[in-house]
Amino acid sequence: MENKRLFDKGARVAMVGDSITHSGLAVAYIQEYYLTHMPERGVKVYNLGIGGDQAAHCCARIDEILSVKPTEAVVMFGVNDMSVLSYKATPTDEDIAARERARRIHLGGTVRLVGLLREAGLKVTLCSAVGRDEHTPGNSGIPSCGATDALYAMYHDNLAAIGDGVLKSTVDYLAPMQALQAELCAMGGPSLFAVDRTHPSPLGQRMMARIFLRAQGLPVMLPSAADLVNGWCERPLSDALAARRSAGLRWRDLHWVYPHQADRTKGLDLEGRIAFWEKELEKPDLPDYFCNMYTNYVKNACREDEFFGEYMRLTDALYGDIDAKTDKDAKETLRV
Repeated sequence: MENKRLFDKGARVAMVGDSITHSGLAVAYIQEYYLTHMPERGVKVYNLGIGGDQAAHCCARIDEILSVKPTEAVVMFGVNDMSVLSYKATPTDEDIAARERARRIHLGGTVRLVGLLREAGLKVTLCSAVGRDEHTPGNSGIPSCGATDALYAMYHDNLAAIGDGVLKSTVDYLAPMQALQAELCAMGGPSLFAVDRTHPSPLGQRMMARIFLRAQGLPVMLPSAADLVNGWCERPLSDALAARRSAGLRWRDLHWVYPHQADRTKGLDLEGRIAFWEKELEKPDLPDYFCNMYTNYVKNACREDEFFGEYMRLTDALYGDIDAKTDKDAKETLRV
């Protein structure tokens, strides 16, 4: 019996999300699995995650998503949607109101985004967020009391609102990631999260890929905490896929400023946007995070076509064998 959770044969898959998708390591390992274990399916994966994005904001860039002519989409949002600073040990009335407002916006944005993708003819897989690290003591990131539970509640709100029969599949990252992180913390092992408590570490990204593939019904092992403590490691990505991931990062990084400040540059042409961010960089006490982001944009915005061209050239090279095999199979089918 055909496994209907797998990507379809010949699928073009748009991975849509925030910085956790943007960074691309989990996406690349999912892609590598299909290329090495199921090349006959001819699946092509496109990373369209943008750092800082939210479900509601993503609806405004639906044309960008559709530009790669996807047949399927994998959607994962949550952390940027949730007003994380309002999750405190003793929240104020304002904090509680901010949480509820963010939750409503996220729900509405997710339902609308799924609707837009479905209207465009795409099959949609909806993923939970991975949660935040509320286990590791002493991490320098923002502590958030109960934020992970809230993310899980938001995911189930989405599923209930979207209803049965609309989604192709779902992937719960949160429960297995949090269970494994709790065990690793208790054993003094490596962390699945970076020190900001929000972004998965490279190890966490590799575990995400394995959780996703297992959710598709594939025979992929999820290492135990003991395995990871004892030095278990993933084999590295192939050179071709690592190069494509790096090229994709350069291209996506130029879009990183938009979810944060999109309204302020709306209607400006390229020169206007560059001038806007140059002015922002003159502000005193600009946090390093934003300074790096804006500097990168000012330096490289005029090279976006070059970066995108490199990304597509490496994409064509990566999938060349698939295309050749697909053409050969089609000709043999016609011959029969």
